[in-house]
Amino acid sequence: MATQVTELLGGERVLGTSVHSNLDLARATREGLPAAAAMQVGELLLCYEPAFARDVHATLLPEMRHLVSLVDVYRGLRWPSEGREAGPIGRYPRLTPEESDIVVRMAGTLAKAIDTLGDRTRAVHWLTTPNPVLGGEIPARLLDTSAGTGEVEAILERIEFGVYS
Repeated sequence: MATQVTELLGGERVLGTSVHSNLDLARATREGLPAAAAMQVGELLLCYEPAFARDVHATLLPEMRHLVSLVDVYRGLRWPSEGREAGPIGRYPRLTPEESDIVVRMAGTLAKAIDTLGDRTRAVHWLTTPNPVLGGEIPARLLDTSAGTGEVEAILERIEFGVYS
């Protein structure tokens, strides 16, 4: 799983280090990932599904605000908060360990959705579409907490094993 998550985060080129295991990923998360890693995940979630991106911008969902901001930063627009440390890829800031954990959690769930549903497009569509099993919630909105991520991944497991979801 760490390999696919690392690829979704941009790999060694973006992370600035080799990540071969979940332990390596935990260490990198504690150190704070480069903002460009979040951009990699944000681009997938926000750009594959323009309607979801508009919804995120319109409602400024707290759990997605960082991804929207990071995509803007990477595109060279601006960084919304002061005092960020520059990362290994030039002028882009580092995320806090907490922000890094959310990004890694999103990448992990995206990796599981890709494995379960067969490709990135289907996975992103599923993650950004209201789900009746979640009471109409959009799965990606729940990835900012461990409990929400657990619910989303439980549904993916049910889909994987053919249980109606």
